[in-house]
Amino acid sequence: MAPLRASSPRPFAQVQVEKFRSIIAPLLLLAVAGVVLPREVTTITGNDREQSSYSIDDDSINNLQKFFRATMAATEKQFTGQQEKISAFGAGTTYPQVWLRDSATAIPITRFYYSAEFLTTWIEEHLAYQKPDGSLNDWIASGAKANFLPGAPRAKEVYQSRETSGGPVVVSADKNTTEADQETSAVDAAYQVFQITGDHKWLRKKIGAVSIIQRLDQSLSYLLTARFDSRHGLITNAFTADWGDVSPVYSDQRAIYLDAKTPLVVGLYTNVLFYRGTTQLSEMFRALGQLERAVYWKRKGASVKRNINRYMWQEQRGFYRMHIPLTRGTDKKFDDSDLFAMGGNGLAVLYSVADDSQAARVFEVAAERQRDFGISTVAAVLLPPFPAGLFLHPALSQEYKYQNGGQWDWFAGRFLLAEFERGDSMRASEQLIAIAAKAAANNGLYEWHTRDGKGMGSPHYLGSAGALGQATFQGLYGIYLNASSLNLKIRLAEHAARINIHEPSTDTLVSYEYSNSHNATIVLTYQSSFPKGGDVCILLPAQETSWRLLLDGKRTEFKNVTTGKDRYGCFATNWSPHRAEFRSEH
Repeated sequence: MAPLRASSPRPFAQVQVEKFRSIIAPLLLLAVAGVVLPREVTTITGNDREQSSYSIDDDSINNLQKFFRATMAATEKQFTGQQEKISAFGAGTTYPQVWLRDSATAIPITRFYYSAEFLTTWIEEHLAYQKPDGSLNDWIASGAKANFLPGAPRAKEVYQSRETSGGPVVVSADKNTTEADQETSAVDAAYQVFQITGDHKWLRKKIGAVSIIQRLDQSLSYLLTARFDSRHGLITNAFTADWGDVSPVYSDQRAIYLDAKTPLVVGLYTNVLFYRGTTQLSEMFRALGQLERAVYWKRKGASVKRNINRYMWQEQRGFYRMHIPLTRGTDKKFDDSDLFAMGGNGLAVLYSVADDSQAARVFEVAAERQRDFGISTVAAVLLPPFPAGLFLHPALSQEYKYQNGGQWDWFAGRFLLAEFERGDSMRASEQLIAIAAKAAANNGLYEWHTRDGKGMGSPHYLGSAGALGQATFQGLYGIYLNASSLNLKIRLAEHAARINIHEPSTDTLVSYEYSNSHNATIVLTYQSSFPKGGDVCILLPAQETSWRLLLDGKRTEFKNVTTGKDRYGCFATNWSPHRAEFRSEH
């Protein structure tokens, strides 16, 4: 769709620029000089609490963090709503609204830069406008509906009040009913917050008369009631380009709404997110001791996972089909089973709908199609795209445009994370560097890119920052931090790097320095304020080599752990300052 234009993006505040320069610039100079070899255990200082930062010997990946922070600063929003003060992020500088799925995607990076209010208040405000049937809006925004009608003709004012000063308070909202991922995105956002904080009271907090956990339960139940296809045992949505919100039958903004003319499908992306939501909701209920609902949602999820693989996996092609058509709905016949949809396939791998064999084949198909169709990075979301003219809306009417085959780092970041997680770290690292170089060439994290990598849409796009940030912090640097555990799974290979992470909502710090000398000696110095012990796993070179581990100068046993193509050396640790050294014995 043609995006709504915000009145003006927030500037990158001078105080933030000064912090950035004071913390990052010295690290960048070290990286350029190649001086990142850790020899002594360092100590976390008070300054490390001010800002999360990293340094690595690749300029393009180094530059990403500048774009992460600039994007968050440009999209940061605070406004008054039904739940009083709301702290949130808009989807992009051309999207003033707070979107559910975009904001959920951003939590893996906003958690390391912003306080707890930016994690929770916008979720609570969204849940406050939940409909009696359990459904949720796509977005909420401060302001009258007239501000949003050009792009969202069914927008409504869902809250009106007056501040004590006498100024009006209005919140508007709308839902792109072609989609069915709003409810699962709310579950994902709440689950991430619970993982970060471990706050059982927050899940039991009442929004109106209904607790957060009950509202999440009602949201997934809505999908089973209103959007369920009993023949396939899967959730339905409109015919769109994979995760998109534009149907093919209208040339105007009616295309974002489901109606009698809209073709209906079972969509891969929709059902993978529903499966993810059931597992997350089951875990939250189990943590609260509500075992009956935990078992209920676990069983629902298992059924959906089986049916995705039964009906949507294409063994001969090596990837999942995007759609199972349920209605014709258009006079244009087109078989889209050979269109590789990155969003649905990538998330099927990331959330373990796909087994190891399926995951490896999906990765190969993505790389092959990038080469075959001449795309500058692996980020194209649909290869080949739908033919020109199949979609009437001008945003998708041409090939390789917008959701119809454009490059989207919002989805590529999670695809790379899937590669890291499922044991293809070398490929993921190479692709991350290519995408980071594309961002550097465009001087920002754009909403989407053309076939040759030109940035389009919002120049500061929250989903791109969130997905690429997670691919960097979790995928490459391997930081796995939640309320109950901290583990490191470092996949830096031959890079020299360092990182300091501060999580404001929990005041937790994690810091390490890493180097690899010709794949013969790997050195890691590390520490954290996290109170419990954990595991450190370091990606070892692919060649068959025997290794020994010295921990603080003493030989220590470790485990060899293999995931896909990746081999790790793993050992248990506490988080006081330590120096670990893997030495090749050949």
